[in-house]
Amino acid sequence: MMRPLRVVGLDLSTAATGIASTHASTGEPQLWTQVIDTSKRPLRVQTDIIDMAVRRACGYGSGNRLIGAARVDVVVLEGTFSRKSGSDYPLHHVRANVLQWLWRMGIPVVDVSPATVKVWATGSGATRGVNKVTKNKVIEATIATYGHLLNIPRDDNACDATALMSLGLAAYGQPLAPMPHGRAAEVIDGICWPTLALEAA
Repeated sequence: MMRPLRVVGLDLSTAATGIASTHASTGEPQLWTQVIDTSKRPLRVQTDIIDMAVRRACGYGSGNRLIGAARVDVVVLEGTFSRKSGSDYPLHHVRANVLQWLWRMGIPVVDVSPATVKVWATGSGATRGVNKVTKNKVIEATIATYGHLLNIPRDDNACDATALMSLGLAAYGQPLAPMPHGRAAEVIDGICWPTLALEAA
């Protein structure tokens, strides 16, 4: 028998990081999503705030001690990109810090490109014209699909994190809700998913 999967969806940002999870920090099943506002703060402060928020979402407190009886099974993280000017350095710094901690703790991470997140949320990957998938379209689609299950802020970071969490659940056979489009299997099959031990104790 398969136990409920514990997934965290992450959309990292130096301004507003989106986090969504299937469980509370203490391990009880509880769907939630939030936005961590770190705008207008020094990079070192942004890094610390985001780092602690991610650790708590994964089930850890200070000193890397488990808060509850178990930790997250997998983290589904939105990928990043590079800018020629180097203005994206702060985001890469935050991302590297989070990834290093996840690696050190042995927590599996699945990297999903921003384009794939859009397709998962809306069923479309259009990048131009009237059908272009905008942030607002992702927000509308995510709230329409999952808004009856949890309170989702009308924020693109929160909605991306929620979409990532739901993608992880669906990939392991525990979908949060039926997808309103026919591209779910295509998206899941296009991502490399780690093998997880999900047998009930």
